[in-house]
Amino acid sequence: MFKNVTKKYRAEGLRGVARATVRKLLRHREPEKPPVSAALAALLEGDHFCVVQIGAYIGDTYNDPLFETLSRGLHRGNGKLVAVEPVSQYFQQLQRSYVGVPHVFCENVAIAAHSGPATFYRLGVDPEEHGYPAWLCQLGSLKRERMEKLWNNYEGNPDYQEFYLKHRIAEEVNCLTFADLLKRHQLAGVDLLQIDVEGFESEILSSIDFKSTPVRFVNYECVLLQEQKWNVERMMAGNGFRCMDYGQDTFCWTAEDDHLIDSWRRSLPIRTSVA
Repeated sequence: MFKNVTKKYRAEGLRGVARATVRKLLRHREPEKPPVSAALAALLEGDHFCVVQIGAYIGDTYNDPLFETLSRGLHRGNGKLVAVEPVSQYFQQLQRSYVGVPHVFCENVAIAAHSGPATFYRLGVDPEEHGYPAWLCQLGSLKRERMEKLWNNYEGNPDYQEFYLKHRIAEEVNCLTFADLLKRHQLAGVDLLQIDVEGFESEILSSIDFKSTPVRFVNYECVLLQEQKWNVERMMAGNGFRCMDYGQDTFCWTAEDDHLIDSWRRSLPIRTSVA
């Protein structure tokens, strides 16, 4: 068993080990359904919804929480997706992933507190050509320390880190504020905000005026926030959200959707923590 865990860690890091552990716990049960899946199901049953995904990468990946559902569901014609990806080559693949899916709008920008140019740090080579896992391409960030301090505190594999830093590049990307993104797409609010930006989640969330911009659900990656995690949850609570950790993410909703989350929770065989 230990050898299997070690092999999984070398191949996919702690992320892979965590996913494999959950799959083992649920191997005789229904497939794992994170709370964001319940939110998507509710939106698809309603009218005129909008989803904004910040950090969309290429869209069609094993760990994208939206692609499979929305690539089918948007054909109903009652919703739209605004998918944001700052890296040009990944942006082009993102567009190809959603070819033929209606009401998908892709933006080749990053989201930050200020509009304009910024430095983005990412892997500059194909890791699989060097014998490393493909998911290393997904770790680009506006945070330089993503592959330094944050890596040491979370994934911690020194071999992967050395390879990444050896081939890391810094490139200029264009940024929009969240408010400017909504103005560009004439959106008064958002039904689901999905954020996976490799440690930059706090900066984006703190830049959003939730009082003037209604957002029904928020799902953001939390595992790299570390000491900022509790401050972000307090901020979200101050804006009327309830917060639940699930896997690598924190899912947020308001009291109006308590019934939805209660129903989702009853369907699960494992317990989750609520803050």
